[in-house]
Amino acid sequence: MLERLYLSLRNMAYKNRRSIKGGNHLLLPVSAERLLKKVTIKLGGRNNRLVVGEGCELSHCEIRLDGDNNLIEIGPRTRFSAGKIYLRATSGQHIRIGADTTVEGAYLLVDERASIDIGRDCMLSTDILIRTGDKHSILDAVSGVRLNPSRDVKIADRVWIGRDVQVLKGTVIQPESVVGACSLVSRAFDEGNCVIAGVPAKVVKRGIRWDRDKL
Repeated sequence: MLERLYLSLRNMAYKNRRSIKGGNHLLLPVSAERLLKKVTIKLGGRNNRLVVGEGCELSHCEIRLDGDNNLIEIGPRTRFSAGKIYLRATSGQHIRIGADTTVEGAYLLVDERASIDIGRDCMLSTDILIRTGDKHSILDAVSGVRLNPSRDVKIADRVWIGRDVQVLKGTVIQPESVVGACSLVSRAFDEGNCVIAGVPAKVVKRGIRWDRDKL
């Protein structure tokens, strides 16, 4: 009883807001709720789930989840410091962020039939955009067939993404990779332990690994 009162007062003090409509589910452990700061959560649609892991630290961000049968899952001890996580207007898709990943500032967007997977112990800098579609259609002028369908984004464990990077539909990044600042990544890479950089991004160095500490 006292714990719930404390959390209610804390949410007011730190301007945390949530709106859960219909048959949707928020799984937010106390260890994560005690760390929320200026977080807005909006769940709509039907049978959607937002699952937050133990010790997850969310701050200065907005999470919107609607459509039907969708999932946002944020792993234990993840820190998401600023930005947006949107999964909207689709069905049966997901956004997953692995345990111990840190995000300083990012906008994750799924609004068509595709998903985003980010692995464990990744490190994302600020002003990052990750999206699975182009929002609008490009059509063949003769047949009317859409030429730019949405596609999954898959970021493996232990990937470091630098500042102001755009990660677009169909991207696959392998483990122990580094993505250079201001790069545009829009294809699948089949090798890890490398540095990817440029517009469009390509492998610029191989045989590396990275560490969070200055050695």
